[in-house]
Amino acid sequence: MPFAIIFFATRRPGVTPEQFKTHYEDIHMPILREVAGPHFPLSHTRRYIQRSPGVAEGTTLNATTPAQVLVGTQADFDYDVVVELTFEDAATFQAFMAYAHTPERSARVIADEETFLDRNQSRAVVLGDINITKRE
Repeated sequence: MPFAIIFFATRRPGVTPEQFKTHYEDIHMPILREVAGPHFPLSHTRRYIQRSPGVAEGTTLNATTPAQVLVGTQADFDYDVVVELTFEDAATFQAFMAYAHTPERSARVIADEETFLDRNQSRAVVLGDINITKRE
């Protein structure tokens, strides 16, 4: 059974949404692929929060780049990307964690993350069942 986690990441103050996305795609992803080596997940899907210049109330993190919130408040969506990592199963996830989180590999990822995202705001959770309903 596939094993998936969701990771929420927030950009560092002073980094624009465009700079964040460019760094994640062009610099961070190659580092992650290299560090994970043969244990890279089946998929690493990134979904960026749609932001536009403007004035947001109720948040200091994105006061000038509000999200297009449909339900909730701006502060509910202070993160900038939702990442889904999917693995074959829990055992391959554990192998990925053991391989990618050695001190040397982990230090490389952390050093890069500290240049563009706020690690104190990061959150991650394991997903349970995944049910998909498609249009007929």
